[in-house]
Order: sequence, then C-alpha cells, then structure tokens
Amino acid sequence: MKNMQSNQKLYQLFTADALSEIGDVFYYVALITYASQLANSSLAISLVTTLEFIPPVFSIIIGPLADKLRNKTRVSMSVNIIQCVLYIINGLLFFKFQKWMLFSFCLIINFISDTLGIITQEIEPIILKKLSPKISYEKKYGWLSAIAQSFSIGGKFLGGILLTLLNNHYIFMSFINAATFGCAAVALALIGNIIVQDEIHENEEDKKSGALEGVKFLKNNPKVRFIVILLSNINIVLAPILPIAYILLANKEIYTPVNYSMSVSLLTAIDSLASILGPTFGLRLFKGKKALINSVMVGSIFSLTFCLSIFTRNIYILMLTLFLASFFIGATIPLLFGGVIKNVPEAKIGSVNGVIDTLLAITPPLSTFIFSSSVQYVSAFVNILILSIFSGLIILIIIRNKKNLF
Repeated sequence: MKNMQSNQKLYQLFTADALSEIGDVFYYVALITYASQLANSSLAISLVTTLEFIPPVFSIIIGPLADKLRNKTRVSMSVNIIQCVLYIINGLLFFKFQKWMLFSFCLIINFISDTLGIITQEIEPIILKKLSPKISYEKKYGWLSAIAQSFSIGGKFLGGILLTLLNNHYIFMSFINAATFGCAAVALALIGNIIVQDEIHENEEDKKSGALEGVKFLKNNPKVRFIVILLSNINIVLAPILPIAYILLANKEIYTPVNYSMSVSLLTAIDSLASILGPTFGLRLFKGKKALINSVMVGSIFSLTFCLSIFTRNIYILMLTLFLASFFIGATIPLLFGGVIKNVPEAKIGSVNGVIDTLLAITPPLSTFIFSSSVQYVSAFVNILILSIFSGLIILIIIRNKKNLF
C-alpha cells in the first residue's frame, strides 16, 4: 500500500513537471511570435533567445539553496504559485501597454519566471530520489526526461496551432501559462509532506554549504568529476553539429531530395524523437554493473559516427546516424545522472547538481557559437573534422578511465 502511494506521488511529480513544461513552451512560442511582429524584430527575437540561456547559469548559486530548504515540495509548490501570479499579471498588462513597452514587461516577467523555475529544477532530483525508492533513479530520471522532451516538442507544435486558432491573441497564451503553473502547484500539493518526514538533518559542516560547495565536492570526488567532464565534452561535440549541417544544407553541400525547410524539419524531428525514445527504451538495452560503461561507449561511438557522416554529404545517412547518436546519448544521460546521485550525499545533491546544470547550460551555446560562427572563416568540413577528432579522444578517455565509470 505504501509503495502504491509512493508511485502515485511519483506520477504526480511527473504531472507537475509536464504541466509547467508545456505552459512554458506555449508562452515561448507566443513571445517569439509577438517579437517577430515588432519594429526591429531581429533585436526582439535575439533578446528572447539570448535570455533563455541565462537562468540555467544561476544553477550553481541556487543548487546549494535547494539543499538547505527543508520542505522541498512546499517550496516547489510556492514557486509554481508565484509563476502563476506572474503570468496573470502579464496577461493584465495587455490591457494597458502595447508593442515594445508591452514586450519589455513580458520579457522581464518571463525571465523572472524562468529564473524561479531553476529552484524547482534543482529541488526535483532530491524529490525524485525520495519517491518510489524501489524504482531505480536511472529509470525515474529516464521517464522524467522523456516526459519533458515529449511535452517540449509537442508544446511547440500545439502552441503554434493554438496561437493560430486564437487569432494571435497573446493575452490568452499568458493566462493559459498561468493556469498550467496553477495546476502544477496543485499536483505538487497532492504529494504532500511525505518528502519532509525523511528530510535531511544537516550538521554544522552542511550548513556552511555555499555556491562553492558543489565545486569542492567534485574536486574531491574523481568519479563524479569524471562524469561531469564527460557530459560537458559530449555536449561540446554534439551541440554544434546540427547547426553546421543546416549551414551546409543552405549552401547545397549536402544532398537532399526535399527543400531546405523540410530538410531542417526532418532532422529536428528525428533528433527530438530519438531524444524521447532513448531515455524511455534505451535503459532496457543496458543492464547490470557494466550498463554505464557500455552505454557511454556506444553513445560516444555513434556520436563520432554522426560527425563523420557529414562527410558523406547525404541527408539519408545523416538522418540515420543522428537518430542513433541521439538515441544512445539519450539512454546514457539517465545512467550518468544516476551514477552521480548514487555517489553524492543527500545534503549536497542540490549543490553538485547546480554545478552540473551550470556546466551543461554553458557548454552547448558556447560550443555552437564558436564552431558555427567560425564557418565564415574556416570550411565547415574542417570544423566537423576537429569535432570528429575530439569525439575520438572522448572514446579513448573512456577506455582509459573504465574504473571511474561506476
């Protein structure tokens, strides 16, 4: 009976995450569409996309705070309620302001909400570990990752349709977002105080935890540090490949039987589909003590294969290798985070997770910017060759550090 209740609360956590995710995506579609209709739309769109990358950087500061909060579910619920109120206020602003003034307020409110959302994001791994202890953390994280990806992708598609049906009445999208956060708060409230009963009892050393606590812990724990470095390096390799492929497609340097927009849509859809299926079904392929080493090795090999497939200049081969790379990397991520969580004391999960999230948030846009912008000066194929060599080095590092892979 207790196990059934714990599983029910796990599903309630998934529901809360899905609701807040789809609301965020709906509003992002509305905000970017509204930005495209303003004077100097390129600046407006750049502001929206740039500000999306900033909140995750605060994870390194917010993570340690998450460790010190005793009632995790109540804090997450409170954050969702505040976000709900913010978007109600945002909707009301449509009656008072217009154009750039309205856009500025919307941008500020969205930035505040996204930053508050990092609190929930850092608390989530602690709650996830507590709920349904008989289910492995890797499996729970895989489900959560698949749900987030599914609603993120579906939300972008449905958001566009919904906005069209609403005849671009952006005010309704703001209120819909408020409603999703309100429903997410209710779902978290239903979890109740079960998390608090076994809450962490901090000692004096834990209370001194700050923004550098996660960094210190990684420094003193080679296994966890190795995983974080590995994740960051995989991100560095994978993040810029698709943008470079898009540039090559635009320059007609990759064969495709369809037009540019359809080619981009196909690659994006395949990447998204594989990212959903990987965490969901990939874990079934890797079991036992060698699950992590096997999944990391296979994922890294297919990442290298994806890099090299660019040289074939054929979109069919590119689509196949993209699917395999995204699928197996998707399967690897839950195992990697599971390995981290198992080796991090509960009192430091937020601190360590904050450092990891910050590193993972910084490396993709930075790597993408460096390699995609350098295409103006260096051949795209030279960049792909550099990424391929780097990907090969990652495989060699994995082979030489097998003992560090839990």
